[in-house]
Amino acid sequence: MKLRVGEIVTLKHYSAKRSNRGIVSNLADNSVVVKPERDFLIYSFFDSDPIVLGFENDDEVNICESTVKYVDYNQNTFTLAINNVQSITNKRLTQRFPVSLCAYIFCRNARVFSYIRNISLDGLSLCSRQEFKKGEILTVNTKIENIELTFEAQIVWKKISEIGFEYGLVYYMPQADFSKTIERCLEFLKMDQELSISRLKYEFEPLRRINQRKIVMN
Repeated sequence: MKLRVGEIVTLKHYSAKRSNRGIVSNLADNSVVVKPERDFLIYSFFDSDPIVLGFENDDEVNICESTVKYVDYNQNTFTLAINNVQSITNKRLTQRFPVSLCAYIFCRNARVFSYIRNISLDGLSLCSRQEFKKGEILTVNTKIENIELTFEAQIVWKKISEIGFEYGLVYYMPQADFSKTIERCLEFLKMDQELSISRLKYEFEPLRRINQRKIVMN
């Protein structure tokens, strides 16, 4: 991971419709400490929440699938554990795309809150406090931009996580129209991330230089 202290990054969390911004304040093995752009944003993040962190390196846009490990409300920072780093330059849509999406599972006459960590043309990974059985077919509802998705998916693997359970699902008997909708959503997510990174270069380059000077002086 080619991040540097002082780097300005994009932050995508399911509590906000658009990407936010932050500054890298510290780095460690497979983790990064980030200070969000606005103080109030810190109160939207909770332990084990999925965060999509974006940055540019050598003119290549990168996105990180990460989870919140520690929130420091006094310093207005949070520590992210980096689970997966991918370049989205010429990215194949069949690969999993890191996301942070609120979702609901409808099963056994219940509506269970969950969140999606990554998604692809074939399936998705989501986390929930509710335990389900491997092989079970769930009805999932989520929203990407203005596109609301409700679909059936079958659990192909499960594991215990810090907040409950993480599941890997494949779409169950998807129709052709649904596959095209998922592909359109993935294209939107890709373009949105590239646009967010592009804005950083122009809007925050002066802030980047100021922050780097402060680091050198310290």
